[in-house]
Order: sequence, then structure tokens, then C-alpha cells
Amino acid sequence: MDAFLQVFTFGMHTVFQPLNLIVIAIGTLWGMIFGAIPGLTATMGVAIALPFTYKMDTASSLALLSSIYIGAISGGFISAGLLNMPGTPSSIATTFDANPMVKQGKASLAMSLSLASSFAGGILAVFIAIVATYGLAQVALKFGPFEYFSVGLLAFAGCVGMFGDKLFKSIISLVLGLVLAMIGSDVLTGVNRLTFGIPNLAAGIDILPLLMGLFGMSEILFALDNKESNVVPPDARNNLMGWKSFFSAFKLIISRSHIFNFIRSFIIGFAIGVFPGVGGATSSVVAYGVAKSTSKHPEKFGTGIPDGIIASETANNATIAGALVPLLSLGIPGDSVTAVMIGGFIIHGLFPGPLLFRENPQPVYIVFASQIIANLVMVLLGVFLMKFLIRTLSIKSHILLPVITAAMIIGSFALYNRVFDIGVTLVFGFVGYIFKKIDFPTVPLITSFILGPIVEKNLRQGLASSGGSLLPLFTRPLSLGLLIGAVILFAIGMYVSFFAAKRVESQK
Repeated sequence: MDAFLQVFTFGMHTVFQPLNLIVIAIGTLWGMIFGAIPGLTATMGVAIALPFTYKMDTASSLALLSSIYIGAISGGFISAGLLNMPGTPSSIATTFDANPMVKQGKASLAMSLSLASSFAGGILAVFIAIVATYGLAQVALKFGPFEYFSVGLLAFAGCVGMFGDKLFKSIISLVLGLVLAMIGSDVLTGVNRLTFGIPNLAAGIDILPLLMGLFGMSEILFALDNKESNVVPPDARNNLMGWKSFFSAFKLIISRSHIFNFIRSFIIGFAIGVFPGVGGATSSVVAYGVAKSTSKHPEKFGTGIPDGIIASETANNATIAGALVPLLSLGIPGDSVTAVMIGGFIIHGLFPGPLLFRENPQPVYIVFASQIIANLVMVLLGVFLMKFLIRTLSIKSHILLPVITAAMIIGSFALYNRVFDIGVTLVFGFVGYIFKKIDFPTVPLITSFILGPIVEKNLRQGLASSGGSLLPLFTRPLSLGLLIGAVILFAIGMYVSFFAAKRVESQK
């Protein structure tokens, strides 16, 4: 209850400052544009925004990143329905029924259902996340070095498990992240490691250029390689939604025939969001598969029925707040977007996790308050600016991509005025591109890069306090519970990867 009060007193009071409201509106629109244009992902949208937050105050910075996250995941349904191309990976399953519905001349219904499902799933998830994050953080405050090490193993198990169909590749990705995290000064002794005599590596690889390269520049290279150029069908531009169609769609979602599908998809999306290293792509596909397999008319899925749209868009937006739970309470990124968001915290000297709740919990309340407002703004923008958002899909790649590339280059240099950081962005842009080409997951890499120093430091401190014994890992109840959780999380991830998600592909 205290967390709710703080969100709706301190958090809302801060967010309702005129500047922060403007920032949220800009961030949500920014996100929806990035979500609507295939090839520009939510992760890229947040990564490109990071340099802009460098000179902003903490509240405005977190409000901007949170609203971009909301807008981008929601905006993916626009191109999913109109182009049959998911604007973000989270909207993959939305294409299955939204596009057939558009082709039937029901673009207004498809867009309205997508927007209403996104809003309902997203805003409900924020309220659940407030309770879950606060409760988990209170437990985490009791953590010692061995517990923090076990949390790291839990995150690594979640990453590897959720990419179980790419088990070997995800392990290599995770190990590469740990190696990159070792570059620079030793976390305890200060001795340089793996710097190869390069002075700029003495402080290690900075997270922001790495993120912009791995999740931003790589997308640019991939889009150039695919020579993507998308244009919205002319007939779809004239069949858009308004308030009447939005409220009709909302009533349909909570109607007797669809409410159970909504609740079930919400639970799936939120729960998968809490699993470290997963994201909305998995949740939307799994929710769609469950909706189809439990339906009385599964043969209609893929022909343009509301059930599929509701399942996908509810789940992927519920995942947003779900992914914030491990980020804010344990310092573990729930998906690639929250991994990038950690950079926004670090810029302002904040480190997500239980200590943040104990020493400086205000940023957490600002994040949740921003997400509530961003969900409302997302609806307003969706209704009033749909024509504008749709026209953004027609921007030619040869115009858009150079502008985004220049923004990332300037942003990586402006952080510390170092040309070296431009090189880091370009190098990891190429690395990310290669990863995409050979189907290597990047989430394990960035998760291990972020958590590697924490895991190493706490393991060494724990061994120092126990005289070199690993026994406390198994004798301390919280540590043992986390290790058991890691095994369970790995098993669940393997199941989702090999069975649940695959089921949709075979049924479609």
C-alpha cells in the first residue's frame, strides 16, 4: 500500500510537472513512430534517446525512457496490421489476424482492437508491477554476497533457458558478455585486465556506446542489407479509428466472450515479462498459441478474428511492466529494452536493485507514474494522430536511416567527447549485425555484461568471508531458493522455447 501511495503522491506530483508531461508526450510519440516503422525497434528507440538524457534531470530522463518503451511496443501493431510486418518483434503474433482483418476492409476495427488491448494490458500491468516490485525488493534487501551471486545465476539461467532452441549460441553470447565486462580495472584490486595497452580501455567499455551499437547501429545495417522500403496500402489510410470505434473495441475486450482471453493473455504476458531476458516477442506468440489451442473455433485464427489480436497485444504490453519487476527490484534487465534503460539510470548515478529502494526509491515511483501517464497518452495519440503515424510508414529508408545513423554517431561522441566511443558504437553495430545474420541472441550478452561485475564482486567477497568455501551458497535459505529458482526458470524457458512458441508456427 505504501508503494501505491508513493506512486500516486510523489510520482504523480513529479510527472505532472509541465516539462515532464511534455517529455512523456514526446517520448510516447517517438516510441510509436519507432514501433510503427519496421526495422526500428523499441530497443533502438530507447538506445538513441540515451544521449539526450545526459543533460536532463533524473525525473525527465526516466519519464522519457519509460514513455518511449510504452509507445514503441504499442506502435508495433500499426505496421503489423497495415503491412503484415511487425513494427517490433513484440507484434509478430498481431500480424496473424490484424492484417487479414485489414484486408477485409476492417482497418478501423483492427487498429481499435490493437490500441484498446495495448492500453488495457499495459495499464493493468503497471498496478500489478508496483506491488510485485515492492514486495520482491523487500526480500532482496536481506541479500548478502552469496545471494547476489545467486541472483546473477538466476538471470543467466533465464537468458539461456528462454533461448533454449539456440542453447549453444546463447551460452556463447553470455560468455562473450562476461569477457567484455572483464575489460578494464579489476573490480576489487584495480589492476588492468584485457586492455592490451590501449589507454581508453583502462576504464572498461562504456555501456552506452555498446548499447547504441548493439541494438541501434546493428538494426541500421540489417535494414540496409534487406533493402527495406515499406508503403502503406492506400485503401487503409481512409479507414481509420476514432473515439467511437475505440470504445466499441474496449467494450468488446471486456465482454463476456473475450474477457477470459484478455485475463489469460495478461497473466501470460506479465509472467513472461518477469522472467529475465525474455521480452514481448515470446509473450505475444505464447499467448496467441494458448488462445488458439483453447478456442472453440481454432480454425478461424489467422483469418482476422478479434481473439488473436486481443491475445497478442494484451500480452506484449503486459510484458512491459513485468520486465520492470526484475529490473527495479533486483537490477536484472527483464528484456533488451530494460537492459538499455539501465544506461539511463547509470547516467544519473542510479543503480537499479534493492539498494535503490532503501536509499533512493523516488526514481522507482517516477518510472511507474510515467508509465501510467504514458499509457493514457498513447491512447490519445493513437486516436488523434493515427493518420500521421501511418504516414510515417511511408518514409523512404534512404532518407530515414542516414538521419538515425548521424544521431547515434553524434550521441555516442557527445557523452564524453571521445572519438573512441564512436569506434565502440560502430564495432558493436557490426557485431550486432553479425549476430542477427547468424541468429545469435544478444540479450544474454548484454545481461552478462551488466551483471558480470556484480556477480564477480559478490562471489569474491563471499568467498573471502567464508574462507574460500562455496557451502553458504547452499546453506543460506535465500541463496538456495534463488538457485532452485534458476533451475526452474531454465526448465520453463526450455519448455517455452521448444514447445509453446513453436506450436504457433506449426498451427498457423
